[in-house]
Amino acid sequence: MKQGLARLDAAWTRLEVGLACLVGGALVASLLAWVLLKGLAAQTSGPFVAGAVLRVVALAALCGALAHRLVKRHAVTAGAVLAGALGGVLLRDVGVAWANNVLGWAQDGSSLTLVGGLRGLSTRLTLWLVFLGASLATAHGRHLAIDGLARLLGPWRRGASMLGGVATVAACAVAAWGFFDFLAIDAFGAPAGATAREKSATTWRALGADLHLVRRQLALDLTVAPRVVAGARWDTALTSAEWNAWLDASDFGPSVDVAALRDDSGGTHVPLASVGATSPRGLLVKPFALIVPFGLVMLCLRLVLWLLRGAHVDEGHGTAEAAT
Repeated sequence: MKQGLARLDAAWTRLEVGLACLVGGALVASLLAWVLLKGLAAQTSGPFVAGAVLRVVALAALCGALAHRLVKRHAVTAGAVLAGALGGVLLRDVGVAWANNVLGWAQDGSSLTLVGGLRGLSTRLTLWLVFLGASLATAHGRHLAIDGLARLLGPWRRGASMLGGVATVAACAVAAWGFFDFLAIDAFGAPAGATAREKSATTWRALGADLHLVRRQLALDLTVAPRVVAGARWDTALTSAEWNAWLDASDFGPSVDVAALRDDSGGTHVPLASVGATSPRGLLVKPFALIVPFGLVMLCLRLVLWLLRGAHVDEGHGTAEAAT
């Protein structure tokens, strides 16, 4: 029994570590993309020097790193840093229009628009990373604790720790349902007086519709992204004929009047999956909030596993006990 629980805990930990690495990498990438695009798109004349500063710092760091890697002589590295900084000054106006266009597409005409843009994506990834970190801490008995009280209990510390763990499981379970109940009503339109099963079914159906729209938006992104990166204006990169073909292949069902959305102007169409009266901007912000109840449920299960394993506290990571 104990060996089986230990193997389950180890497998769970490996999974969460892997997910934490993926989410952390995506978070860093989204923040880096936001900073770089904002910096490159910033004005470089007059009092606005953010774009010029970014180019100077980035090129100086890049040239210095390459010189150090290839030559490993301080004088050469210093010279490369100065050359990169000078190059940043000379190239301060290069790429401003391109970065503005790419940033505009990412924020207002791509799948990222559905989650509030690059900054919105970073916020949701941060929330996910918080719950992964909390779950990994729980595996070592490092969840929220009152260490001073545990020290006073002496030989009853383990019992108090398990009692606190049970209380924490109950609190997390109640909080998880509370968050889910609110989101089912506020974000997915479930009736307030509906049963738990009905609210779950309504939420599941709404999530299915949202995910279908995401898949169709990704199809638009695959068409438009190469053109935007190549320099085409993002809001005119999709032709009306391509928009109509996209609509015909989307299979939105009877809830969407596809005929009313067709564009027969023969011009261009904004590459954003707008198929109803509601704007698609930030469409997935509320669904992403389901990370909170899902994360609380995972913490509940992690705490139950920790209790079944004897409420062990990893002394190598501290002495916090008596979970609250």
